Amino acid sequence: MGADPDKLERGPDISSAGESASPEHAGSRRRLVETRCGFADMARREADAASTRALEARRQYDGRLQAVIRAEAAVDPVAAHAAKDEAHRAFRTAVAAARGYEQVEAAANSWLAEINKVNARVRATEAAVRRERDAARAQQRELTELYETAESSATMAAEATKACQAAQAAFEAESSGGAEAALPPAAGSGLVAVAESPAGVAAAGPVAVPGATLPPPAPARLLAPAPVGPKPIDGDQPGDWLVIDIRSSQPQAVIRLMRRDGAVFAILVDRLAGRDPAARSCWQLLLSNFVDAVAAAAIEDAWLEFGQDVPFWSQFTPDEAREVARGLAALGFRFDGFGSFVGGRLPSQRDLALAVGAAGLLPVRIRRWPAPDEAAALFSGARPAGDAFIAAGAPALTLGELVRLLGRRAEPLADLWNDWDRVRPLLFATNL
Repeated sequence: MGADPDKLERGPDISSAGESASPEHAGSRRRLVETRCGFADMARREADAASTRALEARRQYDGRLQAVIRAEAAVDPVAAHAAKDEAHRAFRTAVAAARGYEQVEAAANSWLAEINKVNARVRATEAAVRRERDAARAQQRELTELYETAESSATMAAEATKACQAAQAAFEAESSGGAEAALPPAAGSGLVAVAESPAGVAAAGPVAVPGATLPPPAPARLLAPAPVGPKPIDGDQPGDWLVIDIRSSQPQAVIRLMRRDGAVFAILVDRLAGRDPAARSCWQLLLSNFVDAVAAAAIEDAWLEFGQDVPFWSQFTPDEAREVARGLAALGFRFDGFGSFVGGRLPSQRDLALAVGAAGLLPVRIRRWPAPDEAAALFSGARPAGDAFIAAGAPALTLGELVRLLGRRAEPLADLWNDWDRVRPLLFATNL
């Protein structure tokens, strides 16, 4: 008589009282208990190890956060600003005492060396902050993964414990009153340990993993520079013949650059950076900042070109108009760089008369005063005359002239001045 296929698939029917009492069935039950409780013991040990790894990673992460705090504390924008302030005061003092071109250039080179030292310290501390922050983020990701692993291991150990307990209970129920009721000592001891502290995670308690992005260090802020007029430096001139000629029929590259000629800008970037994308990006930024710094200094000193369609300015020469604009600025009516007055403050005819007098001109000679509704358009079409400003204040484009002309605006251009020996001859070229 053949075996019942259904019974072969289901295995032995353990519900039968006769079969449950057989030695073979009791041995099978014992092996099931041993297997499940052995797995529970192994899962408990793995969960304990995962919990230990997570706690150690958390300790290291906390130490890394302290390193980030220390690195950020080392970034001192106030000290950097004070050091640059002192360097600029020393430069102005040296220039005031200079008796020749060489002394002015030596003062400028000393200023640049000090600025480079300050910038190097700032960059080093900022780089340290970036390194510590990147390491903290990496450890944060690792810590999150370890806690997830510890949690899943604890869950697996708990499930294995339940399976062990169920197998043990079934075995004891079927074997009650018999000699087979005793469980293997290893399985029993493992079961107790798992039941009391599954993976040790509950005892350790939940530890929140910081998820917020660490705040970046506060950037150093520079104070607004004092106005510096474009006065040529007295004394000897540089040994070469290079000088800005603003009246030339073939404008030099520096004149075209100050007039924001895109073609000469691109050529200068090509000559200075070649095809290296990183170098090109750096030089584009440096040259743009150079032009912007000259334009800002020109606006501050009222070196402007005025709109041809404004009758008031047409009554003066360019130099006289600039003196009148300086008088208006002294009264609080400044050009905003965009064709209007800063803050929307408009001068009255009395204010204009005071500015004309401050320029050394007679107000009675003015034939055309703007009407009240025309005052807002006085700076319409005006633009900073950066080309004339730099030609008057730094005709040889030496470092000493430019630092004196730009004041504190020269500081962010330290990388440009470090390569100025290469840049300066290109700016005088007329055939770019």
